Amino acid sequence: MNRTLTHVERITRERDRRRLKIVLAEALCELLGTSRVVIHGLLQAQGETFVWPAAVFDDTGAHIHDDGFSIPVDMVSIDYYPLLDACLNSGLRQTDGDSTLFPIVRGNGGLYGFVAIAGKPFDQEQIAVAEHLLAIYTNILTLLDYSETDTLTGLLNRKTFDHYLMRILHNLAGGDDSRVRSLHLPRRRSQHPEAQDHWLAVLDIDHFKTVNDRFGHMIGDEMLILVSALIKNTFRAHDKLFRFGGEEFVILLKPMAESDACFGFERIRKIVETFAFPQVGHITISIGYVRMRLGDQPSSILERADAALYWAKAQGRNQTANYHSLIEGGFLETKEKVSDVEFF
Repeated sequence: MNRTLTHVERITRERDRRRLKIVLAEALCELLGTSRVVIHGLLQAQGETFVWPAAVFDDTGAHIHDDGFSIPVDMVSIDYYPLLDACLNSGLRQTDGDSTLFPIVRGNGGLYGFVAIAGKPFDQEQIAVAEHLLAIYTNILTLLDYSETDTLTGLLNRKTFDHYLMRILHNLAGGDDSRVRSLHLPRRRSQHPEAQDHWLAVLDIDHFKTVNDRFGHMIGDEMLILVSALIKNTFRAHDKLFRFGGEEFVILLKPMAESDACFGFERIRKIVETFAFPQVGHITISIGYVRMRLGDQPSSILERADAALYWAKAQGRNQTANYHSLIEGGFLETKEKVSDVEFF
């Protein structure tokens, strides 16, 4: 009982999703007397479902294979794993030889992923222990979701942005989706080094104050919700989307070529421009974006994206502006840094 409570205390104390997986896996290994636990991530996108081993705990120790923002190296279509597919479709525990598979069920009935526990079929008491630990784990994930999400739009919030940006800047080795094994989606070519840049964009709704003044804050909130939905539907499931506050949004793109980043930002601008919002009609957005490189400071990245955004608004709004192109064209002046003092 004391060991069980110790593990419960460790699980409920953890707030880092990666370490939380390892704490859960370690608890399952010890309490069930098994030698290997694998926690599989799950992603449903573009009409297909992908899975990958996010964390493994075995005789060799703890291994994390998912940093939370890069595309996992071992991500594949779930069709390669019939047992995982059966667990997804039924939502029920599955057993196959020396492995028992448990679904990690969200509060809305969907799945966070799966837990595969090695060992001979477990008795009812062991199954109950596993299910209770998974329930506690799911409760923690639900609390994390709540704390990291903007209540109105469902996008990630400002606090979570700081966390992701710092982790990206410390892990700019990059990665692309050419590694993802899919049975149905077209295989993409491996990308060149210049396509390994992360991108940050600041997106702002033009004349949003006018909308609030004319139609009221309830209609303004409805517009924010609809714009957020358009953003979600436009970008890839791996990209990180944030409501930064008010009518401002931030988009963090996974590594891609500059032309692809520009295409993505121009696409959302055009989608918003042509969308008919209830009562309001048509609105526009302005976007400023910047490349992220190793050694960049978080404040500098945001300042550059904001500078591009302000330039776009000064030129009449409803535009997409690349900070680096503006610098090269002489439309903006870059900041230089001497010692600890920054100046233009």
